[in-house]
Amino acid sequence: MQRTENTMTQALPLALALMIGGGAAVQTAMLSSIGRQRGPAEAGWQSILATVVGVALILAVRSLRGDAPALPAPLDRAPVQLAVAALAATGLVFTVRGLEPYYLIVGFFGLAFIVGAAALTPKLGIALFLSATIAGQLVGALVLDQIGAFGNPVHSLNLARAAGVGALLAGVVLVRGTGR
Repeated sequence: MQRTENTMTQALPLALALMIGGGAAVQTAMLSSIGRQRGPAEAGWQSILATVVGVALILAVRSLRGDAPALPAPLDRAPVQLAVAALAATGLVFTVRGLEPYYLIVGFFGLAFIVGAAALTPKLGIALFLSATIAGQLVGALVLDQIGAFGNPVHSLNLARAAGVGALLAGVVLVRGTGR
């Protein structure tokens, strides 16, 4: 009974970690495209601004719902968090000018990883969280490579690449273990 119960309680966090990894692959492809158009540091800047917008809005919503974040004053207050979000969003809008508008969300994938690591690692453990996100990254990357997403070069799927993904997914199963 214990084994089935542990498997069930880990199923959702493990699936979320795999999806977060897939999102990291999308972020990587987007950053590559932005980097080609603007430069690597500029791509990083744009990603960080979007991450700050996202986390500031999450904290502001929590504050407005009466669940003030465990941050020192005045950072625990919604008006400050909204001001930070507005300032970062303004910078983000100026930064993305001349690019496709969907590049506005590039940093939200990083936000998902950061928040996901904080929320899911206590449930899964560090090794299982990271192995699942890395597996999700690789599966997502193979799909994105296959289609040349965001103007990146096409790298077709072949037997060796498929075997590599299989080995990595087997690694997740091994890291998960049977004794949890």
